Amino acid sequence: MPTPDFQTQYKTLVHASPHLSTHIYLCTNSDYSDQLNESKNAYICFNGYGLEDCMYNFDSRWNKDCADLSYTNKCTLCYECVDTEDSYNCNKLQDCEHCRDCSYCFDCFGCSDCFGCVGLRKATHHIFNKSVDKKDYPEALTKAKRLTEQRIYSDLENLRLKNPHVAMRTRRSESCFGNYIYDSKNAYYTFKSHELQDCMYMYDSRGMKDSVDIGMLHKSTLMYECIEATENYNCNFIYWCANCNDCEYIMYCFNCDYCFGCFNLKHKRFHILNEPYEEKEYFAKVKEIKKALREQNNYKNFLPDII
Repeated sequence: MPTPDFQTQYKTLVHASPHLSTHIYLCTNSDYSDQLNESKNAYICFNGYGLEDCMYNFDSRWNKDCADLSYTNKCTLCYECVDTEDSYNCNKLQDCEHCRDCSYCFDCFGCSDCFGCVGLRKATHHIFNKSVDKKDYPEALTKAKRLTEQRIYSDLENLRLKNPHVAMRTRRSESCFGNYIYDSKNAYYTFKSHELQDCMYMYDSRGMKDSVDIGMLHKSTLMYECIEATENYNCNFIYWCANCNDCEYIMYCFNCDYCFGCFNLKHKRFHILNEPYEEKEYFAKVKEIKKALREQNNYKNFLPDII
């Protein structure tokens, strides 16, 4: 009987091994969350990083004492915000940054004490884009809050239609193309990412260098077609791994070097399909497997078909 090809062998290994029920890494008291890293007291939060005392956060980072956020980062005491950065004590913001004590605002930057505003920059004490004297603001705000939410959103939408929108949201970045890019350089076709350098085709990643085709990776270099991993170097086709170097086709592996086609390993070196090899033998075997995969036109990321 012919020996099964590498892809079949790897699929057999993955399906015969126990899987994680949730994907959380270096978290405390966050059992009801998933795809979460380095967080504390995070309840029903998904695809997050660095959260503390938060609940119902999705795809958000470094928030504290927040609830019902999506794609929102570096915020404190915020509620129901989307695509918002570095804000404090705000509710129902979208595409805002560096705001404080604001509600129902869109595309506001560096604002404080604003309600129902659109496109303002470094403004204070505004209601529906109209300036209000500081001493009159509390009373005017109370009156505005008595409006029905339907009326608030209707007035807000009218303001949105009258104000120009920016084409691309990038901050402190150079030679970048995409959207929601922060503190990056030479990032092409990249979205919702921070601190990238010389990367392309990236989504929702941070601290990456010299990498291509990446989703939800952090603090890694020389990565290709990887997803949901952190602090790795020179790896291809990996899923949910951390602190691994020079590895390919690995899943649920931590602190591993030179592993190929492995699953659920920790502190291992020179392994293929979870079996140990001598260093010289390892490189010869990997070369043989890669040659066979190329001949089959299958040296690519087939992990999604296996998971």
